[in-house]
Amino acid sequence: MMSDQDIPFRYIYFIKNRVSNKWRDLAGFLAFDTPTINNIAGRNIDDISRCEDMLGEWRLRKGPDATMGVLMEALTDAELEGIVKGLKKKYPELEKEPTPQAGPIERALREAAGLADGAGAGKRTGGSGKRRITEAAESDGSGAGSAASPKRRRKSGSRSKPVVLMLNDEYGTRKGGISTIHRGMARLLVSKGAEVYSTVLEATEEDKNDAATDGVQLIVPATFPGDPRQPELNWLTWDHQSRYPKLPPNIGFIIGHVNLTSRAARMIREQRLPDAKLVQVTHVIPEDVSHYKSDAKVLTIGDENDSILEDLKHADVIFSVGPLMYDYYKSQTRQLKPHFEFLPEPSNVFSTTEMTYVDTEMKVVLSISRVKGVERLKGYDLVAKSMGIVFDRLPHTKWRARGVTAEDFPESKAIIQANEKKGKFTPLKYGTQEDLSKDMQQAHVVLMPSRAEPFGLVGLEAIAAGVPVLVSHKSGLAWFLRSQDPDFDRLIVEIEDDDEEAAKTLAKRIVKILTDGHREFQAARKLKEKLLTSKYWEASHRQFLDAFGL
Repeated sequence: MMSDQDIPFRYIYFIKNRVSNKWRDLAGFLAFDTPTINNIAGRNIDDISRCEDMLGEWRLRKGPDATMGVLMEALTDAELEGIVKGLKKKYPELEKEPTPQAGPIERALREAAGLADGAGAGKRTGGSGKRRITEAAESDGSGAGSAASPKRRRKSGSRSKPVVLMLNDEYGTRKGGISTIHRGMARLLVSKGAEVYSTVLEATEEDKNDAATDGVQLIVPATFPGDPRQPELNWLTWDHQSRYPKLPPNIGFIIGHVNLTSRAARMIREQRLPDAKLVQVTHVIPEDVSHYKSDAKVLTIGDENDSILEDLKHADVIFSVGPLMYDYYKSQTRQLKPHFEFLPEPSNVFSTTEMTYVDTEMKVVLSISRVKGVERLKGYDLVAKSMGIVFDRLPHTKWRARGVTAEDFPESKAIIQANEKKGKFTPLKYGTQEDLSKDMQQAHVVLMPSRAEPFGLVGLEAIAAGVPVLVSHKSGLAWFLRSQDPDFDRLIVEIEDDDEEAAKTLAKRIVKILTDGHREFQAARKLKEKLLTSKYWEASHRQFLDAFGL
């Protein structure tokens, strides 16, 4: 009997040129699952090369068990008996090749049906024996699906575990926002049985430990000796073939984040995984946020919108974070694609935080957001003006800002220099969720006074932690809170277009919280309980999992 090492190439050549578009059926009868078949289809340009690739992988997988007898039986099971006859006619030595009573799929079906090889049905009984075996396996539901062809698996109601490729620049949560939601989605998918991979540009030991804890496998870029370039997002978008050459097999879904990795997700699907489903997650609204960045950014709003919509046009399904973004992209895409709202669940890091109020003269006001280049967008200039008023009323107050790096700080001092000189401002670099939780436990109020904010995850996390929060009425979080319960209105502050008036309003609200701390912390505790007991996230998570067949 010929082993995989002994199967002459002439037999493979004969088969691959005659199977044509029936190669998928043959793959199913050689015990390949649907994601693997889709992966083989995506990495080849025609059915001949797909069949050759599939047969090569089968021989590597099965080793000595990959015999011509098994292959010919699988061809027969796939109703390709003509190819078997042609083989035996052209190569008479195959007439003597021993063949099993059934190929791997038929044997699995017989075992599921409780039938011994050849018992009751024989090798072939005009098709009736095969039908009896198939019907028995489908009614039994006890394991035939694991080896059955894709069509039979669907009939029996079983599902293969989805393989998901998620694209991001990091796995940790140091940058908040997109990265935090990325990790939350990964953990959600793993919790329901998906096999999840995540790209990163770099991975710290902490990132690797977090991914291992979550059951997520990280994919880092390839680097080359003598190349001084640092990892960047272009590696994912334009250089993925060389930087990420070994993507996992069987990928059924690709997740991209607008507008960080949405183009990369689209390019990888088009160029390498055409049969994978493309899932795009929206996080930004350029028309809202770009006005508060540089003049150059304002001039490119139209181009940025067009680029995002082009990525979404190629998606199979879209998820928008929060009601504001969902409403915006529902209008922009006109529901041409399946489109759902996604609501993040606060991390246990925050929901399990125990807040204790201590009445002291020294108070801490905490801002959490990146500063560089987005001072006006995030309302840092308003906070600076407001804190000048607060310091006059409550001179022992401190202002801490989480999200300021050493590189950012020189540029940011133009806005907060006056307070920094007085020793009342403390810049803190990017931190993990654990860092943020510690900050919140020392704070008396958390500020999110953005002039534009598609959602505002940090504000949601602060509410879940049980600390008093002030949220801009222009944020997606304010929209969400108002849809939940009128009691959350106490957290929302009107940010006027007139900066002087907006600063005065914000200062007044800050002073009220700081001077009535005990009552404010009691109210914050009740809102935390109301938020968490509502389980507001469950419906959106169910829709998200449904998109992956989970």
